[in-house]
Amino acid sequence: MNRRVAKKFFGLAVYSCLMTLTSVVLLIVSLVLAHSHASSYDANGQAATLSDDFAVLKKENSALRQQNKYLLAENKMLTETSTGEKFRSKLKSMLQSGSSTMSVVKYLFPDELVLTDSGSFKFFPIDETLEKHPYIDENFAMDKSGNVSYSENGVIGSTVGIDVSKHNGTIDWEKVAASGVKFAYIRCGLRGYESGKIAADENFQTNVQGALDAGLSVGTYFFSQAVTEDEAREEAAFVLDAVKDYNITLPIAIDIEKVDGAGSLPRTSSVTQEQFTDNALAFCTSVTNAGYTSMIYGNLRTYLLMLDMHKLEGIPKWYAEEATKDDITPYFPYSFNIWQYNFNGAVDGIQGNVDINIALN
Repeated sequence: MNRRVAKKFFGLAVYSCLMTLTSVVLLIVSLVLAHSHASSYDANGQAATLSDDFAVLKKENSALRQQNKYLLAENKMLTETSTGEKFRSKLKSMLQSGSSTMSVVKYLFPDELVLTDSGSFKFFPIDETLEKHPYIDENFAMDKSGNVSYSENGVIGSTVGIDVSKHNGTIDWEKVAASGVKFAYIRCGLRGYESGKIAADENFQTNVQGALDAGLSVGTYFFSQAVTEDEAREEAAFVLDAVKDYNITLPIAIDIEKVDGAGSLPRTSSVTQEQFTDNALAFCTSVTNAGYTSMIYGNLRTYLLMLDMHKLEGIPKWYAEEATKDDITPYFPYSFNIWQYNFNGAVDGIQGNVDINIALN
């Protein structure tokens, strides 16, 4: 191990230990606060609330845990690359086991998010100023059928859901509910990526009523191709009019994705990150002002290339990335609420493939 690598390795190891120690201290502080507040009843029997204290401590502990996770990953990578032969052996093992090029690149850069776009790799340092999710990698599990779940201390902390559109055909919602699905996101409509015209999903009403009658919690989403804030507000108004007669209890989501493989350039091809972000905010604000909860659906490219995450803090996120047997954890360190982990799932009551999600409680 050369001197530069050794120095970095030692520094990261020490810092990682300090992060772990700090996390433990925060836990002790929370217990002390709990004991202190439990004893702080005054003569009138009133007690100070602990919710704010615990919320702050939980957020700080989550951020430290995420930071420590990536430091440990980098330490591991540095250890394994400390000698050329060991490094070559590790890469050879990964490639022989069928690991993709992207998996190898992710291994080499544990402190960055890596994606491919327009035929090249793009690297994004993990932004420590953004809120991180609290989920622990080891708590995700995949069964023999490819179903992913999340649990803590043996208690399941996720619920199963699907998202559907007219492309899923006629759905037997009673069978869907009986299969264990608890919630459904149903496409309300879309804006054409060439024409710019709004169109309703032909099966929206039938699917919403069927899902509600079967006892599922229901949310909806709109595939956006807005190029201005006014168009985004128009899309929100369309959705709000469509859902007004239904008991929609889950967030209303704007679906923002880069259109690939189109016969011609989509109308959003020249939209800037700033404009995409303003469009998302305009949609979400309209939905929130109408009394619903808003949400943003997207994949890694959406959140890293198309949107400015700093301006969207506090808005629930729906993250799309397919899980594999070799990697059953979401490749996304930031706060999110729903994970669409299977794009080709099978659910009783639906012919053909369907998107499978888990909501993390």
